[in-house]
Amino acid sequence: MRPASLDALFRKAKKRAGLADADLHFHDSRHEGITRLAAVLGVLELARAVGHRDLRMLRAYYNESAEDLAKKLK
Repeated sequence: MRPASLDALFRKAKKRAGLADADLHFHDSRHEGITRLAAVLGVLELARAVGHRDLRMLRAYYNESAEDLAKKLK
């Protein structure tokens, strides 16, 4: 799919969701998805699931809070 087509579809979906004026971009959905997956997958599983071969790339998306980490330690 071409980037322009993807952008148009994303804008259309934003409009249908009532978020047309929100400062929300397609790339934000990747961040949100990876953050949610991090709640159920370990970091190595997460990297494999999203296709990151280098964990440094994953750090841009893997932003667990101290509270989230504490919950995992219980």
